[in-house]
Amino acid sequence: MPDASPSARPTMSIPEPLLISVQAVPGYGPAPLLVGFLLIALDPSGAEIVSFNWNFGDGHVVTLPPTLAYNTYSQPGNYVARVTVTTADGRSATGFAGVIVKPSLGATMQQRQLNQ
Repeated sequence: MPDASPSARPTMSIPEPLLISVQAVPGYGPAPLLVGFLLIALDPSGAEIVSFNWNFGDGHVVTLPPTLAYNTYSQPGNYVARVTVTTADGRSATGFAGVIVKPSLGATMQQRQLNQ
């Protein structure tokens, strides 16, 4: 009869998930809007983060490894920027930040003049 004691059971080690945070500063304003993105990414198990993939939601993609990235949003709209980080052992995590770009002040004034 097989041994059913807890010590005879196979064990599996599951690594802790990556910790990731992305903040957009400013997250709201008129076009053109220059936004800085602050990234904090940490692997509790100590694996090195070896790749970064930034997608700013406006068609602009960057694969540089900065923890501080910038993007200029030239068109009004709601955007979701995301960054995916990958560790040397192949694990990944994705963080998100929202950005709201309003029409430029000049465009708003022109629209008001047209509506009068």
